[in-house]
Amino acid sequence: MGCMNEKDYEGPCKFCGYSDDDLCIPTYLLPKTFLNERYIVGKLISYNGEGATYIGYDTAANNKITIKEFMPDTLCTRQKNETEITVNADNSALYKTYMSEFADLHRSLIKLRGMAHIQSVIDVFYENGTCYAVSEFINGITLKTYLENSGGSLSWEQVKELFPPILTTLSLIHAGGIIHRGISPQTIFVTDKMELKLSGFSISAGRTTNTEIACEIFSGYAAPEQYANEVNGTWTDVYGISAVLYKVLTGTAPPEAIARTSGSLLEPMMINRNIPSNVSKVIMGGMRLATDKRIRSITEFVDRLFAPPKYEGESSGIVMSRKEERKLEKKEKERMKTLVALILVGAGLILFALAFALTLSGVCTPSNPSNINSGSSQHFSSSGFGASSSTESSDNTESSDNESSSDNESSSSDSEPVADTYVPDFTDAIYELAVQRYGGMFVFIPTYYYSDEYAAGVMYDQSVEAGTMVAKGQQIKVKVSKGPSAVSLPSYIGKSEAEYIRELEKLNIKYEVEYEFNWSVEDGYVLGCDKEIGDTVIVETERAETVTVYVAYNYY
Repeated sequence: MGCMNEKDYEGPCKFCGYSDDDLCIPTYLLPKTFLNERYIVGKLISYNGEGATYIGYDTAANNKITIKEFMPDTLCTRQKNETEITVNADNSALYKTYMSEFADLHRSLIKLRGMAHIQSVIDVFYENGTCYAVSEFINGITLKTYLENSGGSLSWEQVKELFPPILTTLSLIHAGGIIHRGISPQTIFVTDKMELKLSGFSISAGRTTNTEIACEIFSGYAAPEQYANEVNGTWTDVYGISAVLYKVLTGTAPPEAIARTSGSLLEPMMINRNIPSNVSKVIMGGMRLATDKRIRSITEFVDRLFAPPKYEGESSGIVMSRKEERKLEKKEKERMKTLVALILVGAGLILFALAFALTLSGVCTPSNPSNINSGSSQHFSSSGFGASSSTESSDNTESSDNESSSDNESSSSDSEPVADTYVPDFTDAIYELAVQRYGGMFVFIPTYYYSDEYAAGVMYDQSVEAGTMVAKGQQIKVKVSKGPSAVSLPSYIGKSEAEYIRELEKLNIKYEVEYEFNWSVEDGYVLGCDKEIGDTVIVETERAETVTVYVAYNYY
């Protein structure tokens, strides 16, 4: 019951040390409690003002799970050795309101379970006078523990490899109307596959002070508006993820938001000189105390965080690291030397280029060869071009041909669109949102495929590599997910026909309904299906399966 591994011997578990004789907190569920005719409750993992989290086992899928029980201890209680929750009489309406918010939140997360970088929610159900949310069990450790095992911090190069997927996922979560409010090294896991997963979702009252339930706020990572009666939004999570990156890159946790004053937060690059200047400034922009001055969305945050560094004189305010700036200065000096040399020998070439450009009509053949031959010959000799070659001072034919070709390329390039637009990485981005944001810059050509890795509507491949500079209007072919080719059949227990049909349609599951006369289930509610809950259903168009839904029909 401590780790949900098989055990066929007496005494404590050899894996986790759990013993059946271990003391349990009486207000929470006892290990071995059976829920929803499917889930076995294990050891209590943690609890907060919103409720309790247990390790568990799914007897239908035969794997470990995490079970979250809604149980705000300021509004309800549980008697020792009982499973039913008793709600305080004066708090009944508030309890139901918060429980409904808890259920809605986790039902919304079920729709996002195709995303690989959040803890997937499997099931939501009511029992024992409360609500339960069942999630996947994450094989991994918290980012907090991972940092402790890695010397306290990570390099920017490591962060660039590890964080982009979870940042993209967070943007998609926001697009779905969900705000986390608890992003911290304790709620981000590093899996055994070296991927980040976001966990610890909670109702808003559980992440804000001065509410009727005890709030859980992560000091240093909670935004200042969470301590006051102010509106939370995407900018609240921007603060949280910025604070996490501050900790990850510097090894130092930022001070608590309400303890900060303007200018009291050291910039990351002041603590660790290896942090690029532009990265340091973006993190600071995400941790501004005033919400109207803070970076407002994860999309903007990501665009600025991973944008190519710009020279200090440019209007963006993002500057290069000192190493990159020195490289640019060296290149500038070399370019100036080249320009000086060209000026000394190129006056005649410039005049020739101007004359040639006037006659150019899309091909390299001039309209009046005789004039150019005679005119350019005079210019070449007067400009001293003959002196630049001791062996060919009297014959300028080859030189003229080469220079004409060079000037033609220069002139024709002026008429082509300028490649001045940076192509973002559209992997893990929602196609519709990308079209809204970048439709004026690129022409998207989508092709839709079923994908077991990406949620429906998410892009996962692009024809033009991210980071490429292109002209506006560039066509970009993208692959867009139609969702997984096969999904798990959701639970129908306690659901009406309309509720269950909506769930099937959201998962692209084909269905047919059959009505059966049955007194044991309320009229219009689902009796069962021709497949078991959790069974795999193929939804791919060419080989899609049809699920038969049996609905109760009676006089009540």
